[in-house]
Amino acid sequence: MDSLVQSRIRRYLRERLNVQYHDTGAIMYNLRKLARTSAYALDAAFGESGLASGPESRVACMLVNRAHGRTGDCTSLYVVKQKIDEWIRKTPPMGA
Repeated sequence: MDSLVQSRIRRYLRERLNVQYHDTGAIMYNLRKLARTSAYALDAAFGESGLASGPESRVACMLVNRAHGRTGDCTSLYVVKQKIDEWIRKTPPMGA
């Protein structure tokens, strides 16, 4: 995973989606897991090519794309917030 991508995603989560800082670790864990499942690293290329891996991966791709300032995603912000809440609820707290 690229550390610049990780910091951009964390900043996007905190600034745009109002996610608490201590919850970003659980979200990043799930994003890394989804990227590995679809045989990618969590980097800019995953944002463009992981869309065929299912609904959770579409949310992950949308987060990567938006963190890089790209748009054109077909996932609504409502679905993204629901999935983030689910990840926070189901994943144990992790350090940032």
